[in-house]
Amino acid sequence: MGDRSKPLDVLNKSLKSPVIVKLRGGREFRGVLDGYDLHMNLVLSVAEELNADLSVMNSMGEILVRGDNVVYISPTEQKEPEKGKGEAKSKEQSEKETW
Repeated sequence: MGDRSKPLDVLNKSLKSPVIVKLRGGREFRGVLDGYDLHMNLVLSVAEELNADLSVMNSMGEILVRGDNVVYISPTEQKEPEKGKGEAKSKEQSEKETW
């Protein structure tokens, strides 16, 4: 049989990495997974609530998501920031563009 990852192993590998979290009721959030527990309670930093088309609806900062509302957690990859653009950008703008 093949080597199978367990769900909490995947979460552990996703710590300090960007994730997308879908909740019951259809709400979706994107942020950096800072922590979790056995109940799947999640702490996300740099969290953003997403619209249906995955555009940012609301920037929320740090949030706690109660585990019994979680439908799924999806690890994502950050996009490489574009270099060579002549504009000076704030740190906050640069962080938002790296998603």
